[in-house]
Amino acid sequence: MEKHSVAADIKSILHEQIDLIDNIYKLQKAMYQGVLDRDWQESEKNLSSLNEASVKFSDLDKRLYGLLQADEDDYQEFDFYMHTKQFTSSDKKKIDSLYEKLKEKVFYSKIENDVFSNYVSHAQALVKGVVDIISEERNGKCYTAAGKRVNTEITSLVLNEVL
Repeated sequence: MEKHSVAADIKSILHEQIDLIDNIYKLQKAMYQGVLDRDWQESEKNLSSLNEASVKFSDLDKRLYGLLQADEDDYQEFDFYMHTKQFTSSDKKKIDSLYEKLKEKVFYSKIENDVFSNYVSHAQALVKGVVDIISEERNGKCYTAAGKRVNTEITSLVLNEVL
Protein backbone atom coordinates (compact mmCIF):
# COMPACT_ATOMS: atom_id res chain seq x y z
CA MET A 1 0.00 0.00 0.00
CA GLU A 2 1.23 3.48 -0.83
CA LYS A 3 2.64 5.44 2.16
CA HIS A 4 0.46 8.49 1.43
CA SER A 5 -2.64 6.28 1.38
CA VAL A 6 -1.59 4.65 4.67
CA ALA A 7 -0.98 8.09 6.19
CA ALA A 8 -4.46 9.21 5.09
CA ASP A 9 -6.02 6.08 6.62
CA ILE A 10 -4.12 6.66 9.87
CA LYS A 11 -5.30 10.29 10.02
CA SER A 12 -8.86 9.15 9.39
CA ILE A 13 -8.68 6.57 12.19
CA LEU A 14 -7.18 9.10 14.60
CA HIS A 15 -9.98 11.57 13.78
CA GLU A 16 -12.55 8.82 14.43
CA GLN A 17 -10.87 7.94 17.73
CA ILE A 18 -10.80 11.59 18.81
CA ASP A 19 -14.52 11.94 18.07
CA LEU A 20 -15.21 8.66 19.84
CA ILE A 21 -13.19 9.56 22.95
CA ASP A 22 -15.08 12.88 23.12
CA ASN A 23 -18.31 10.88 23.11
CA ILE A 24 -16.95 8.45 25.72
CA TYR A 25 -16.01 11.37 27.97
CA LYS A 26 -19.53 12.85 27.67
CA LEU A 27 -21.06 9.45 28.44
CA GLN A 28 -18.81 9.05 31.48
CA LYS A 29 -19.90 12.43 32.84
CA ALA A 30 -23.56 11.64 32.13
CA MET A 31 -23.27 8.26 33.84
CA TYR A 32 -21.62 9.81 36.88
CA GLN A 33 -24.38 12.43 37.05
CA GLY A 34 -27.01 9.70 36.65
CA VAL A 35 -25.57 7.85 39.63
CA LEU A 36 -25.48 11.04 41.70
CA ASP A 37 -29.13 11.73 40.74
CA ARG A 38 -30.00 8.05 41.33
CA ASP A 39 -31.32 7.77 37.78
CA TRP A 40 -30.48 4.09 37.36
CA GLN A 41 -32.15 3.66 33.98
CA GLU A 42 -30.16 6.54 32.50
CA SER A 43 -26.99 5.18 34.10
CA GLU A 44 -27.63 1.73 32.59
CA LYS A 45 -28.26 3.29 29.17
CA ASN A 46 -25.02 5.28 29.41
CA LEU A 47 -23.09 2.20 30.57
CA SER A 48 -24.37 0.23 27.58
CA SER A 49 -23.38 3.08 25.23
CA LEU A 50 -19.96 3.25 26.91
CA ASN A 51 -19.40 -0.45 26.37
CA GLU A 52 -20.31 -0.14 22.68
CA ALA A 53 -18.03 2.88 22.27
CA SER A 54 -15.18 1.05 24.02
CA VAL A 55 -15.48 -1.90 21.64
CA LYS A 56 -15.47 0.45 18.65
CA PHE A 57 -12.43 2.32 20.04
CA SER A 58 -10.58 -0.97 20.51
CA ASP A 59 -11.41 -2.01 16.94
CA LEU A 60 -10.07 1.32 15.64
CA ASP A 61 -6.92 0.81 17.70
CA LYS A 62 -6.37 -2.60 16.12
CA ARG A 63 -6.80 -1.11 12.65
CA LEU A 64 -4.37 1.69 13.51
CA TYR A 65 -1.71 -0.67 14.83
CA GLY A 66 -2.28 -2.91 11.81
CA LEU A 67 -1.58 -0.01 9.46
CA LEU A 68 1.58 0.76 11.38
CA GLN A 69 2.48 -2.93 11.23
CA ALA A 70 2.79 -3.16 14.98
CA ASP A 71 2.86 -6.36 16.97
CA GLU A 72 -0.59 -6.63 18.61
CA ASP A 73 0.83 -8.61 21.52
CA ASP A 74 3.31 -5.87 22.38
CA TYR A 75 1.29 -2.61 22.63
CA GLN A 76 3.12 -1.61 25.82
CA GLU A 77 6.48 -1.45 24.03
CA PHE A 78 5.10 0.32 20.96
CA ASP A 79 6.76 3.61 19.96
CA PHE A 80 4.18 5.44 17.84
CA TYR A 81 6.57 8.21 16.84
CA MET A 82 9.19 5.78 15.58
CA HIS A 83 6.60 4.20 13.29
CA THR A 84 5.49 7.57 11.88
CA LYS A 85 9.03 8.42 10.72
CA GLN A 86 8.31 6.52 7.51
CA PHE A 87 5.88 9.21 6.30
CA THR A 88 6.56 12.56 4.66
CA SER A 89 7.30 15.37 7.11
CA SER A 90 3.88 17.01 6.59
CA ASP A 91 2.04 13.70 7.10
CA LYS A 92 4.20 12.85 10.11
CA LYS A 93 3.57 16.25 11.66
CA LYS A 94 -0.22 15.96 11.21
CA ILE A 95 -0.34 12.34 12.43
CA ASP A 96 1.80 13.10 15.49
CA SER A 97 -0.36 16.14 16.28
CA LEU A 98 -3.56 14.07 16.07
CA TYR A 99 -1.98 11.36 18.21
CA GLU A 100 -1.02 13.92 20.88
CA LYS A 101 -4.57 15.28 20.88
CA LEU A 102 -5.94 11.75 21.25
CA LYS A 103 -3.55 10.96 24.13
CA GLU A 104 -4.66 14.12 25.95
CA LYS A 105 -8.34 13.25 25.58
CA VAL A 106 -7.72 9.66 26.69
CA PHE A 107 -5.95 11.06 29.76
CA TYR A 108 -8.99 13.20 30.65
CA SER A 109 -11.26 10.21 30.15
CA LYS A 110 -9.07 8.14 32.47
CA ILE A 111 -9.29 10.86 35.13
CA GLU A 112 -13.09 10.90 34.83
CA ASN A 113 -13.12 7.12 35.13
CA ASP A 114 -10.90 7.25 38.23
CA VAL A 115 -13.17 9.86 39.84
CA PHE A 116 -16.22 7.68 39.22
CA SER A 117 -14.44 4.55 40.47
CA ASN A 118 -13.38 6.35 43.66
CA TYR A 119 -16.95 7.56 44.22
CA VAL A 120 -18.32 4.02 43.81
CA SER A 121 -15.63 2.58 46.11
CA HIS A 122 -16.42 5.19 48.75
CA ALA A 123 -20.16 4.49 48.47
CA GLN A 124 -19.55 0.74 48.80
CA ALA A 125 -17.38 1.27 51.88
CA LEU A 126 -20.06 3.50 53.41
CA VAL A 127 -22.82 0.95 52.84
CA LYS A 128 -20.60 -1.87 54.15
CA GLY A 129 -19.93 0.19 57.27
CA VAL A 130 -23.65 0.76 57.82
CA VAL A 131 -24.42 -2.94 57.34
CA ASP A 132 -21.59 -3.90 59.72
CA ILE A 133 -22.95 -1.54 62.40
CA ILE A 134 -26.47 -2.91 61.97
CA SER A 135 -25.16 -6.49 62.16
CA GLU A 136 -23.24 -5.77 65.38
CA GLU A 137 -26.26 -4.13 67.03
CA ARG A 138 -28.38 -7.22 66.33
CA ASN A 139 -25.87 -9.45 68.14
CA GLY A 140 -26.05 -11.91 65.28
CA LYS A 141 -29.84 -12.41 65.56
CA CYS A 142 -32.23 -11.77 62.72
CA TYR A 143 -36.03 -11.98 62.76
CA THR A 144 -38.79 -11.81 60.17
CA ALA A 145 -41.58 -9.23 60.36
CA ALA A 146 -43.67 -11.93 62.09
CA GLY A 147 -40.98 -12.39 64.76
CA LYS A 148 -39.63 -15.75 63.60
CA ARG A 149 -35.86 -16.14 63.89
CA VAL A 150 -34.07 -16.67 60.57
CA ASN A 151 -30.57 -17.22 59.21
CA THR A 152 -28.24 -14.53 60.52
CA GLU A 153 -26.39 -14.01 57.25
CA ILE A 154 -27.45 -10.72 55.69
CA THR A 155 -28.04 -11.31 52.00
CA SER A 156 -29.93 -8.11 51.30
CA LEU A 157 -30.94 -4.94 53.05
CA VAL A 158 -33.72 -2.50 52.26
CA LEU A 159 -33.49 1.04 53.60
CA ASN A 160 -36.35 3.49 53.64
CA GLU A 161 -33.92 6.40 54.00
CA VAL A 162 -31.73 8.20 51.51
CA LEU A 163 -28.10 8.18 52.57
